[in-house]
Amino acid sequence: MQSDPIRNLALIEEVRTAIYLIQEGLISLNRLDGANDFVHLPILLLSNGFERLLKMVICLDYLERKGKFPTASSFKHEHHNVTRLLNEVIRIAKEWNYGKSKRATKDDMTFLEKDADLKRMVVLLEKFACKAGRYYNIDVILGKKRSADDDPVRLFESYCDDVFTRQPDWQNKITGENLGEKMDANIRYVSHHITTLLQRFARALCRMFTLGRLGQIGSQQTDTIGCFLYLQDKDLGQVQSRWFES
Repeated sequence: MQSDPIRNLALIEEVRTAIYLIQEGLISLNRLDGANDFVHLPILLLSNGFERLLKMVICLDYLERKGKFPTASSFKHEHHNVTRLLNEVIRIAKEWNYGKSKRATKDDMTFLEKDADLKRMVVLLEKFACKAGRYYNIDVILGKKRSADDDPVRLFESYCDDVFTRQPDWQNKITGENLGEKMDANIRYVSHHITTLLQRFARALCRMFTLGRLGQIGSQQTDTIGCFLYLQDKDLGQVQSRWFES
């Protein structure tokens, strides 16, 4: 196994950065209300965090299999395509026979591969991460032709509308009295749904550090990833306002 303290430290710091970005993204998401609809902040944090976490799983797997760190030429994932990164992590996990080892890993693999909501959310994260999404408004200002499908905010709002209207009584929640209070409650409902989904996503990836084959460095990250690694189903959807003091 290649020994390189500087690269080891960089990898550890990158895992820490990924987790903190996801945590802060969830906190920011749950601050949205009728007076604060700035969705760019939480989704940019989340897209950056998940992109980094997926890449660290891929790097650690490479290190464990090859006995050395990947190089710029050998690492083929220097892009912002979160869907492709997730597919690569799923491929790696299948090579481990990961879904056959424990009930938790089987459930995680089913979720990562087949959950329609997750697939749609990953595309949203990707849209915010890619250049066309991050600079959509600038491109419009500069007169570049951009499809409405490239507008990440529009796609996010469409997803939120879909989540909200799955409720059988959704129409009653946008009519009648106290519309301001109802709007805040509706936003909280959608934020809770997205928070639960992304916490499951983060937990599934973090479990790979201890239940997968990511080597000693991976298994040593339990303190950093513990906020998601040890997250129980009953606690999904809840967000602490001060993660880093726990």
